[in-house]
Amino acid sequence: MASLFTDSALHVCRVGDTPGSASALKMAFSSYQKAARTLAGVAHALADAHGVGDRLTAEAEVMIAAILSDPEYLPSVAARAWRWAPEMEEVADTLRAADLPTDMAEATARVLAYWEQDKDRYDLPVGHALSRLRSGRST
Repeated sequence: MASLFTDSALHVCRVGDTPGSASALKMAFSSYQKAARTLAGVAHALADAHGVGDRLTAEAEVMIAAILSDPEYLPSVAARAWRWAPEMEEVADTLRAADLPTDMAEATARVLAYWEQDKDRYDLPVGHALSRLRSGRST
């Protein structure tokens, strides 16, 4: 298959031996890429509603840009999820007051609840943090 695209702009690579691996990769990448851009839109709309759009952009310029490419930080997210979940509920309230969609903030709070048991456990392996999300249970 790859030879069909030699000398083209398309990069072809083997993703895995299991049928559906390429589709799973596409869905995983799209789940991040599309959601991140959508979240950025909502964040900018909220900042604009409060006249702080320039400050939001300035804050974002100092953030780490490689979030998806570095899963090693996920245990620290799990360790802090106990305090981030309530903050995301506050974000939802703020969005609601600005007449903006709250769905993603509320969903984030629900997902963070999967890591409740990992409070302040910064030494967890990445696999543990990922398995908590796969469990589908918050307790």
